[in-house]
Amino acid sequence: MIKKLVVLLTVLCTSFLLSGCSIAGTPEWDQPVMYRLKVTAPRHYDVWIKSLELEASGERAWWWPGGITTCCWKGPGLSGGPQLEPMPDYIYISWFSFAEQQSYARLIHIPDPEALRERMEQPAPVHKIGKVYNLPRYNLVLGLAPGGAVVMWIMNKAETAVEVGRYEAVKIDTHPEYYEKRTERYLSDNGDYLKEHGLQLDRW
Repeated sequence: MIKKLVVLLTVLCTSFLLSGCSIAGTPEWDQPVMYRLKVTAPRHYDVWIKSLELEASGERAWWWPGGITTCCWKGPGLSGGPQLEPMPDYIYISWFSFAEQQSYARLIHIPDPEALRERMEQPAPVHKIGKVYNLPRYNLVLGLAPGGAVVMWIMNKAETAVEVGRYEAVKIDTHPEYYEKRTERYLSDNGDYLKEHGLQLDRW
């Protein structure tokens, strides 16, 4: 009888890799983990990061050079980002939306940075290098959507994303002529999609 129960539990754990049974037996990732801030945008709605600045009040202020940011929404993106050492209590970001030809800016206040760090440190199961590991949600991700919507998630990969903040940016002075060549390339790749689907402002 006991042997049958052991076999049954083994089968169940194998079949449901993300269940409570599998989480309990999932190994921890044994390599150093860097906590980073990343910025993404929905597919077809590329943006240019004009300024990305972080501050841990009384400790450190630092910035990231920015550049073009693209796919995908509710994911960690492909590019790197500034390390979260220490965890900031203020994040300032401004960007230019190619689809709208409009610039936005937002100052985000994180009232309890250490509480956010603790949430990020809680492990979540994720597939990595062909196996399932428990990893902290080491990415703090800002998603920038048409209309100035800003969503903040913590995640290691897209499947473990947890929303921890939602904000509205303000429009700021815009000079579309600065981005003319990049806009031409953007519309060459995404113009047909925009004509068919528009900005979908209520989607984000």
